[in-house]
Amino acid sequence: MNWSWQAEAEPPPAQAVLASGAAARELHRLAMARLDQAGTDWLLAAHADLLLLCGSSDTLPWCEGAIYAAPRPHCPSLWLPTAQRPEVALDLLQHAIQQRHGRRAYLLLPAPAQIVPLDRLQPASAELLAAIAARWA
Repeated sequence: MNWSWQAEAEPPPAQAVLASGAAARELHRLAMARLDQAGTDWLLAAHADLLLLCGSSDTLPWCEGAIYAAPRPHCPSLWLPTAQRPEVALDLLQHAIQQRHGRRAYLLLPAPAQIVPLDRLQPASAELLAAIAARWA
C-alpha cells in the first residue's frame, strides 16, 4: 500500500513524543529531570536509537528535533504525528496494519517510514531510564 502524507488540518493534542539520535538523548535527559514532576502517567519504550515517551499533553517535555504524536478519535489504535496524516482513509489503514502485523496499537511515521508497535510501553521510572542510558552507552 502506497500513500503520501499531508498536513493535519486540526492537529490533536500530543499524547507522545518520539525522538532518535541526539534528540533521543536530549529527550532522555529531560525525562530524567522531570520524572518526579510528571507523576506516574508516563509510559516509555526505547530501542537502539529511539525513545518514545507517552503521557498527557501537559506533562510532555518540549524537545527540539522530536516528533509529537497522538491517536485520532476514530482510529485509537493508529497513532500519527500531530502535524501530519496519510492521504488515505485512516480506518482502512489501521485495519491493514493490524491484519499484517497482528499487534493492537501502532505509531506510524513518515520519514523514515516506520511502524512502531506500542504494546511494549512500560511505566516510566528512574530505573527504566537508567537501563535505557546503560544500553545506549
